[in-house]
Amino acid sequence: MIQSRRLPVGGNLVVDRKRMLDVIDQMRLAVPADIRQASQVLETRDQVIAEARQAAQEAVARSEEDRARRLDDTSIMREAQERSQAMLMDAEARARETIAEADATAAQYFSEAAEQAHRQLAEADDYALAILERLEHQLQTFLESVRTSIGSLAEER
Repeated sequence: MIQSRRLPVGGNLVVDRKRMLDVIDQMRLAVPADIRQASQVLETRDQVIAEARQAAQEAVARSEEDRARRLDDTSIMREAQERSQAMLMDAEARARETIAEADATAAQYFSEAAEQAHRQLAEADDYALAILERLEHQLQTFLESVRTSIGSLAEER
């Protein structure tokens, strides 16, 4: 919180400039948290992709094992090859679908985080601008009061 003190003339307030700038800097530092959250979403996406690839590899390995067991009989072997191929294609299709969903989710989270970061930055800038404009108005009022006092003293001489 920014502290201020009243001036004896005009009833205006004096705000510590360094403290006010520190508060503005703190508001600006809050924005990178959203960027870190977007990075976490991307890491989660990479993990989901890795898991999908692992599941696909496991499905392929199971298909290969199944095919190897049935090599004795040619008709069974043909059937096993067909099933293996179908399972492989199914696993690859599921992996592609999972990757596409993870990419879409990550893009959405990243977009939302970037949008929120932009909004927060704009709000921080608006707040800082409002504080500075109020400070400018108070300083102008104080300056007018000082000038009036100087003029009154000069006339009394």
